[in-house]
Amino acid sequence: MIVVLLFFCGLGFLFLELGLDVLFVGSYLLLSLVVFVCYGIDKRNAITGRWRISEKTLHLWAVIGGWPGALVAQKMFRHKTQKRAFIVMLWLSIIANTSVFSYYLYLTITIY
Repeated sequence: MIVVLLFFCGLGFLFLELGLDVLFVGSYLLLSLVVFVCYGIDKRNAITGRWRISEKTLHLWAVIGGWPGALVAQKMFRHKTQKRAFIVMLWLSIIANTSVFSYYLYLTITIY
């Protein structure tokens, strides 16, 4: 959870101080909400024995920017916390997303 809090504080700083486009902040918030809801649905369906959301789908949503919602949902729902392969893939998704975002910032934001 601290990672998510630090990330959004960093986004806020980039938005307020360096002019990061509001679409980035909004996109991360929206994608995080979508992933959070997906984890909640998947957890409920796991308990009731119904159709599940595939791990590939959850990872895809995480890598395109919904990873903060995935981390919060894992803690709140206690979902997907025991499968090592899933956790490793989630963290690789986080690294990939933040690397691409950091590279974008490197190319576009000028610090005076």
